[in-house]
Amino acid sequence: VHQNNNNNKEQQQPPSNNLQTSSFEYVKYYKPIGVTCTTDLRVKDNIIDSINHDGYIARHRVYPVGRLDKETSGLIILTSDGRIVNAVLRGERKQPKVYKVKVDGLLEDRHLQRLRDGIIIRTVAQRKGRSEEENTLIAKTKQCKVERIGPSSVEMTLVEGRNRQIRKMMEAIGFNVVKLHRVEFMGIKLSRGLTEPGDWNYLDEEEMNLVKAALRSVRQDQEEDDGREY
Repeated sequence: VHQNNNNNKEQQQPPSNNLQTSSFEYVKYYKPIGVTCTTDLRVKDNIIDSINHDGYIARHRVYPVGRLDKETSGLIILTSDGRIVNAVLRGERKQPKVYKVKVDGLLEDRHLQRLRDGIIIRTVAQRKGRSEEENTLIAKTKQCKVERIGPSSVEMTLVEGRNRQIRKMMEAIGFNVVKLHRVEFMGIKLSRGLTEPGDWNYLDEEEMNLVKAALRSVRQDQEEDDGREY
């Protein structure tokens, strides 16, 4: 069992401002390399079987919030709360994601600046019911924060979430990614209680406050829309 803390704090929390978060499950997971972020149990090494194997048995049907590539490790949130996708992954509400990236060569300062400024890449979104052409986007990436952490390593903070974006950005400046690891999402940090692949835990009170803030923002926007005159 890989739960690092036996205190299920999520279950102890009362609803906040009628958001009713206590009736849902919110779990953070240190996704190992080789695990696919799908709830389709027919797919080998799917994330549901993986986290079950690591000791988490959901009371409700849970699914990952967003996805990490099969070859990418690190933080992913799983929840039974369907509201959270609109709250953190859509439009202007997209939340920052922080990655540590290692490539197969020496990164010069000019490379880092190109990454920061944005690079034109071709990505294909994973949307069902649409053709590959409809899902294809050829566009410049948005400006992002890039900090050096080694001769071949950087920490990148992205808000947009295009398919295989970091790998494509690195390919565009002549490098291949040899390690990609997510350490933070929407202010929730991997290092807060998860130390090795397969570790999982319920979101604690501070982390749940971040979730509630995102949900509250969506509700406020909806209330403003309902109050407008057309």
